[in-house]
Amino acid sequence: MRKVILHYHIYKNSGTSFDRVLAHNFGDRHELFDGPYPFFGIDQDQVDRIVMRRPDAVAFSSHQISLPQPSSVEYHVLAAAFVRNPFLRIASIHRFKRGEFPSGNPLRRMASKIVSRQGETFERGKDEGTVPASITTTAMAAHRMEFAEWIEHCLNDKGEIGNVSNAQTRFFAAAYRMRPQQKREPSGLLYDLPAALRTLTTVELLGRTEHFEADVRRMGDILAGHGIPFELPSRTRHNVTLSSDATVDEQVAELLGGLPAELRLRLMEANRQDLALYERACELIEQDHRV
Repeated sequence: MRKVILHYHIYKNSGTSFDRVLAHNFGDRHELFDGPYPFFGIDQDQVDRIVMRRPDAVAFSSHQISLPQPSSVEYHVLAAAFVRNPFLRIASIHRFKRGEFPSGNPLRRMASKIVSRQGETFERGKDEGTVPASITTTAMAAHRMEFAEWIEHCLNDKGEIGNVSNAQTRFFAAAYRMRPQQKREPSGLLYDLPAALRTLTTVELLGRTEHFEADVRRMGDILAGHGIPFELPSRTRHNVTLSSDATVDEQVAELLGGLPAELRLRLMEANRQDLALYERACELIEQDHRV
């Protein structure tokens, strides 16, 4: 049976880096696709049609496809997705929306000197990295606000809270061709965590942003078992907003330690499902999980 990789590109979870790995291995047999608008969704039946119309392709990537993977008697899906410590992911979103990128990142070289939206203007500073990465409402808020203020703003805003509360659980909790069940509570947004954990176990190519190279090498071993040659290129990281030699625990401690105590507790409570999901993913990978 035909084997295909479906890469579920979760925002700020190493998706660009993994797409480069797929392109390195499969070239034009790697298909990237998204709808014309960021709010579009591509359901499982539509993904099936895309896969069937590209019989030569080995890998497919999209920001807009949803788990669980499509079912087919014509091909076997090897789902690929990366998870990330929720607090480090949220900090990365804030940096990305502000346009704060390390030296050498091509997104520093944004052309516009002034970004204007809805009557608000933002002058570029001496460092090109201060240009907003986009002109969404989230980006405009991030550019005005330092991290703690932005977190509080998002937690208090019904439209923005999805950026900072259990976003990865939301992704994994969706049912076939359906949106995930959601409940708003004072602590944040809650989803069907047991459903998300079940779906997590079906992702054969499961990785973590914080352990990208090691987890991609493990994926290579899995793919070899399916008869798909796969290697890690010499350069693996792309679109990275922060490089650090500290451990995950050290990075999280430093990040949360910089927040006021009450806000820190609110943020932790708002992401307890995401933290449980991340910890389960770590367990699965460390146990050499196979579907």
